[in-house]
Formats: sequence, structure tokens, C-alpha cells
Amino acid sequence: MIRRPLREIHEIELSSVCNLACVYCPHPTLRRPKAHMAADVFRDALAHVKHYCRHGTQGEVSLTGIGEAILHPAFIRMLEQTREVIGDRDLVLSTNGVAVTDSIARALAEYSVKTYVSLHRPEVAAPAIERLKRYGVAYEVNHAFVDRSIDWAGQVDWHASGARYVCDYLRLGWGVVRQCGSVDACCMDAHDLHPIGHVTDDPGSLHNNALPLCGACNLTVPEEFRDGC
Repeated sequence: MIRRPLREIHEIELSSVCNLACVYCPHPTLRRPKAHMAADVFRDALAHVKHYCRHGTQGEVSLTGIGEAILHPAFIRMLEQTREVIGDRDLVLSTNGVAVTDSIARALAEYSVKTYVSLHRPEVAAPAIERLKRYGVAYEVNHAFVDRSIDWAGQVDWHASGARYVCDYLRLGWGVVRQCGSVDACCMDAHDLHPIGHVTDDPGSLHNNALPLCGACNLTVPEEFRDGC
């Protein structure tokens, strides 16, 4: 099996709790606890991010996952801590908009968070977008589940219409920190079935590799990893 060192913590899942139950998402049938990330887990996740920042390989950090990050009681403080670590790198959030209050929108503006608002529930997404506009938050609308959808590598009964391109997680050496502290090499590994390590491992010691999920994914595996599928 081909393994390569991780170069970036691309995604940190602050919470595996969600306030929706969309049929095209793995969250309703999640095979792991639904909970908020503990403070010590987040601290250790940021230690890995800091390591990759020092080595010049860390890009943006996306505070997203199989849950709604805004529901975390310490969400605003976590924005502040992440911004302190990553400097002027992009800080990204994906949200369904349900919990976007004035105080949340104000914090997203303060910490320059690029915010993607899904249209899972247009009746709440639209007011959320208007609130983001009022506070000057940079945002984009996400309707990929309609016209660029995925079936989560065969884990959800939904059509896959997304373009096929080479998986950036393998190509660029990205990792995902799950709410519990597991580190995955794949954003599709919603159930955390194939962890490559944990945030308590030494920063810089983790490697990614192709997974069994890769064979059912709409993304393609880089040539050098294909014997691992």
C-alpha cells in the first residue's frame, strides 16, 4: 500500500451534531456518536495545523464535517483560536444557516470567515444570507447536492452527478479531524471507519493512503495510489 505524509489538516469537524436530517447526507444514519468536539481535542488538532503552517504546507482550514459547526457552544472562541494559528490563510465554514444569528454573523465577519450557506432549507438559508450580507461576511451559496451531487462513495442512496476529477485529499496530502479526534484521509469517510491516526499522535507523523471507499467514489485516485484501492 502506498502511503504519503500528510501535508495539511484541511478540515476540522467541530461537531457531529446537526439540526437537520437530510436524506442525501450520511448524518441521519451516522455510525458514531453525535457530539461536540472537546476542548483538548480541538487544541491537539490545532497543534497539527500549527505544525503544517510552520513547514509551509498548510493551506486553508475548513471548519466543517458531518455536522453543524455553529451548534458548538464554543464556536466563536474556536474561530478566534483557529485564526490565531493560521494567520492570513483562508478560514472556511459550511453551514445550513439555521443557527446563524446576529452574533454568529458578527463573529464570522470579525474573523474573516469565508462562509458557504447550503440551500438544504431555503426558508432559513435565505434569511441567514441576508444577515451575512448585513455584516459584510464573504459568502457563497451551496446547491451542490442538486446539480453536483455525491452519494458519499455509495454510502447514501442519492444520485452522483458531480464531475470526476482527481481526489485532492490524496493528491495534496489533506487530512480531516473528526469530532472525536480521529484523523481521516478522506472527507467521504463519514462514519470514521478508516482512521489513519489521532490528534494525540505527533504532528507530522501521519500518512494518508487510498481506502476501500475510493473504489466507489465519484473522485478518481491518483495513479500512484491505485494499488491501495
